[in-house]
Amino acid sequence: MSRYGDIAAVSSYHDIVNAGRNVLNARSLPRLGRSVRRLRLDRGLSQSELADRAGVSRQWVVGLERGQTEGLEVGRLMRVLDELDASLTIRDDLGAD
Repeated sequence: MSRYGDIAAVSSYHDIVNAGRNVLNARSLPRLGRSVRRLRLDRGLSQSELADRAGVSRQWVVGLERGQTEGLEVGRLMRVLDELDASLTIRDDLGAD
């Protein structure tokens, strides 16, 4: 569990980024995995379909969704997110007051 909790939901940053879109908190590999799974299911894709479209193995998608992808390769993650029409946002929490 992150020491930050879900600060996206209580910060002014949430209003700026959300702007009518769905923002999923992915501060850990398990949360990232749950977010990817939710997006995949929302889009009606099987793990195999997503893996084929993103050029990764189904086992890699399974590991990602379980939060068990040690040494996560950002390139693979970005291909998966592209296929889900999703993006990754990096926030500087130190700069937020």
